Amino acid sequence: MATIEADRDGPVLTLTIANEAKRNAFTHAMTAALGERLQEAEADPSVRCIIITGAGDIAFSSGHDLSEMLAARGGASDPKANDPFIAPARMTTPTIAAINGYAFAAGFILALNCDLRICSQNASFAAPGARIGLLPVAGQISRLPSLLPRAVVHELLMTCREMKPEEAHRLGFVSQVVPAGQSLPAAKELASRIIANSGHVIAAIKTGLEILHERGAEAAATFEWQDSRRLQAGPHAEEGIRAFLQKRRPDFT
Repeated sequence: MATIEADRDGPVLTLTIANEAKRNAFTHAMTAALGERLQEAEADPSVRCIIITGAGDIAFSSGHDLSEMLAARGGASDPKANDPFIAPARMTTPTIAAINGYAFAAGFILALNCDLRICSQNASFAAPGARIGLLPVAGQISRLPSLLPRAVVHELLMTCREMKPEEAHRLGFVSQVVPAGQSLPAAKELASRIIANSGHVIAAIKTGLEILHERGAEAAATFEWQDSRRLQAGPHAEEGIRAFLQKRRPDFT
């Protein structure tokens, strides 16, 4: 059954794109389910990190189910219909894409809108919009140049070529390349290091970086000082400093 599976391990939520028969392509129902899962997680303060991966070892996601798209082409350019793929970027909960294979089209969009990306050696990235007559949307033009050199973005979007793990790592698009089948364990290890820190500060870091992306350095600098004062007066700052002085691990629950 094509679905979005959810698995909770304490404060870490793993969402799995499950449609292996079609290389984890997104149906309309799966896209809506992804949006609902992300909204629920963002509203739940006990969820400290979200990992998104694909079922199996072949594909993270090959994109939209093109048979559905052909029957309703308007959805390809509908911001609301594509919102779940963009949502991770504006959430305050950190997101990690554990890319276990092909990440094409909507799969590529979802990966680039996550905060961190870990990919397996059999992964591959592509933006095939120009090949099928569709403009690359949902961050492929607006966000991707902040993650890759502009000339590389031009080439990827205009030629629709695949970007392999070695290039993605060399250019900083992914933070780790791991053996096939190991992207999810690696993402879980990374999540454990994130949730050891202050969730209040992590959320503020995400917000500040999004302000930088949308409004520029001056607005981000203003946010830094304003939110720094707020956090400095908060309980996590007191706990963190006391823990450091007492040479123990902080408890940011």
